[in-house]
Amino acid sequence: MTGSILTREEREEQRRRRAEREAALRLKNNKLGITIFQGSWIMVFVCLVLVYWQMGFNPGWRPSAAQRPEMLLPTLATVALLASTWCARSALQQVRAGQVAAFQAQWRIAIATGVVFFAIMLQQFTALPPADSLGQQYGQIFRVMIGYHAAHALAIGLMMIQVYRYSLAGRYHAGNSWSVEATVRLWYFVTAAWVLFYVVLYLI
Repeated sequence: MTGSILTREEREEQRRRRAEREAALRLKNNKLGITIFQGSWIMVFVCLVLVYWQMGFNPGWRPSAAQRPEMLLPTLATVALLASTWCARSALQQVRAGQVAAFQAQWRIAIATGVVFFAIMLQQFTALPPADSLGQQYGQIFRVMIGYHAAHALAIGLMMIQVYRYSLAGRYHAGNSWSVEATVRLWYFVTAAWVLFYVVLYLI
């Protein structure tokens, strides 16, 4: 009987190991969940791209080049978003290494360049002439694609701001960076979706 009785230290060790296993399982489930979420989410954007591409087979569907938005601002938006994503990725690496101050500096740049991207999205949403002068379908699908993406960029951008606020409170460190990672992965989604839209809306 006495051989089966655990000491206090052994019980504490068992509880610690159990807590570590549960934490690892939660993290694994969180990563799987966000991967599934990203996959299902990106399919909506792919469907919009396919609709735009298929409609392009109709002669005269797109307006003349003079009526389409200029490429300069969308290209600047793309550069800003890529820079934001790079800084967000760098910030994640910094916080994983325990460099919180460096993380915050990179994260601020990621937010600032993300704001530039979002501002250009708003400008592009209103850049076209009235839909009737362009062709009803083209004007509608263009604004749906831009507006839909801008809404997602805004939502995830607000998450980035919240992550920064929490970092100022000391919430993140080398052993606790999941919220940062989740936000960065969602920002990757924003970037991938925009690249798709940029190609079909401005390059094709």
